[in-house]
Amino acid sequence: MSFAMCCRAKSARVIFNPKFTPGETLIYQIEMQTTTAGKTTTPIVNNEGASEASLRIGMRERLEVLAVSAQDASVRFRLTWDESHADAISDTLDPTAADPSAPFKQLEGNAVEFTLSPNGALSNFKGLENVLPGGMPPPESVAWIAALAAPNAFPRGGIEIGQNWKAERPIDGAPLANLFWSTESAYDRDERCPTFGVAPKTPQPVQQCAVIISHMSIARHGGGRSDQTPPDYLHNGLRTAGTWTGSGQEMGSISTQTGLLVSATETSSQDMDYTITSASSGSSIHYTAKVQSQTGITLVSQSQ
Repeated sequence: MSFAMCCRAKSARVIFNPKFTPGETLIYQIEMQTTTAGKTTTPIVNNEGASEASLRIGMRERLEVLAVSAQDASVRFRLTWDESHADAISDTLDPTAADPSAPFKQLEGNAVEFTLSPNGALSNFKGLENVLPGGMPPPESVAWIAALAAPNAFPRGGIEIGQNWKAERPIDGAPLANLFWSTESAYDRDERCPTFGVAPKTPQPVQQCAVIISHMSIARHGGGRSDQTPPDYLHNGLRTAGTWTGSGQEMGSISTQTGLLVSATETSSQDMDYTITSASSGSSIHYTAKVQSQTGITLVSQSQ
């Protein structure tokens, strides 16, 4: 991946302008762990009470740039899982429940094509139709890729050390409407880029990385507890209400020479307490949970 970078002006501002090149290959190592402690209350009494489960995921993902649209700057990728494994642990035993680690194990050795939009949205998946139901990979296996388009959300005109800016990202698919992650980021400092993978045969110039630190929190447009039901739930005759809060932080290193995402770490915690009610019958399901997540993204190699 190459980025068109402007030179540092007297103001020390840097402009990161993502520019992908067809034929380029990037390999990233992804490590994730999610722990969920929750309880679901239904009209049928559940004597097991609260439960806790964790999912640890490790993947090595090969991204090949297939094409770049001249119209909207979207990028078509082929993603191959060179490695993919997961371990699931739960304090409850349900032989009828699906194994959450199974889809990740099925990814290894398989590939999917998709489109990355400048706003970080992923779409038009193709290639896993005979591997997974619906041909869609687990969200956790591809959500991190939006970070490659993160510089598109940086302030126009460039950023400089010490500068702060804000952004919003909607929480798609949530049972409560209008939820979003509110993020405040800061260009904290420059430092030598971390190096990973096999050392090159010929000496390479030392690269500097811009360290971007972000603090995140979940908010809701409109506030209050009214009109909390998303359109999809309304269409299916359901009503939702409750609360969903969360916070997190992220630190990413982006090369100031190439604009490449070199590494990123993120931790987050979410608290959910909501009810889904049938408008026709009045029966409801009450769900409470605390979800804690850690993610690590590491660039292993880059080749043209």
